[in-house]
Amino acid sequence: MTKKPIDRFYGLPLVLILLLGLAKYLDLFPVPTWVFACILVWGAIAVVVEAVRHRKKA
Repeated sequence: MTKKPIDRFYGLPLVLILLLGLAKYLDLFPVPTWVFACILVWGAIAVVVEAVRHRKKA
Protein backbone atom coordinates (compact mmCIF):
# COMPACT_ATOMS: atom_id res chain seq x y z
CA MET A 1 0.00 0.00 0.00
CA THR A 2 1.44 3.36 -1.00
CA LYS A 3 1.43 6.32 1.31
CA LYS A 4 -0.48 9.42 0.37
CA PRO A 5 1.29 12.80 0.55
CA ILE A 6 -0.53 13.73 3.76
CA ASP A 7 0.73 10.50 5.37
CA ARG A 8 4.30 11.31 4.43
CA PHE A 9 4.14 14.84 5.81
CA TYR A 10 2.10 14.11 8.95
CA GLY A 11 5.13 13.77 11.22
CA LEU A 12 7.06 16.62 9.64
CA PRO A 13 5.04 19.48 11.22
CA LEU A 14 5.54 17.96 14.67
CA VAL A 15 9.30 17.74 14.15
CA LEU A 16 9.45 21.29 12.79
CA ILE A 17 7.33 22.65 15.64
CA LEU A 18 9.61 21.00 18.19
CA LEU A 19 12.82 22.17 16.50
CA LEU A 20 11.61 25.73 15.93
CA GLY A 21 10.21 25.92 19.45
CA LEU A 22 13.53 24.73 20.86
CA ALA A 23 15.46 27.19 18.69
CA LYS A 24 13.16 30.02 19.74
CA TYR A 25 13.35 29.06 23.42
CA LEU A 26 17.15 28.69 23.45
CA ASP A 27 17.70 31.66 21.13
CA LEU A 28 19.81 29.54 18.75
CA PHE A 29 18.74 31.50 15.68
CA PRO A 30 16.01 34.02 14.96
CA VAL A 31 12.71 32.38 14.03
CA PRO A 32 10.22 34.76 12.41
CA THR A 33 6.76 34.60 13.92
CA TRP A 34 5.14 34.06 10.52
CA VAL A 35 7.25 30.92 9.93
CA PHE A 36 6.24 29.52 13.31
CA ALA A 37 2.60 30.35 12.59
CA CYS A 38 2.71 28.62 9.18
CA ILE A 39 4.15 25.47 10.73
CA LEU A 40 1.47 25.49 13.45
CA VAL A 41 -1.30 25.88 10.86
CA TRP A 42 0.19 23.11 8.72
CA GLY A 43 0.29 20.82 11.76
CA ALA A 44 -3.30 21.64 12.68
CA ILE A 45 -4.49 20.88 9.16
CA ALA A 46 -2.62 17.57 9.16
CA VAL A 47 -4.24 16.56 12.47
CA VAL A 48 -7.74 17.49 11.26
CA VAL A 49 -7.32 15.63 7.97
CA GLU A 50 -6.06 12.55 9.79
CA ALA A 51 -9.00 12.69 12.24
CA VAL A 52 -11.51 12.93 9.38
CA ARG A 53 -9.89 9.97 7.63
CA HIS A 54 -10.06 7.84 10.80
CA ARG A 55 -13.68 8.85 11.39
CA LYS A 56 -14.66 7.76 7.87
CA LYS A 57 -13.01 4.36 8.38
CA ALA A 58 -14.92 3.65 11.62
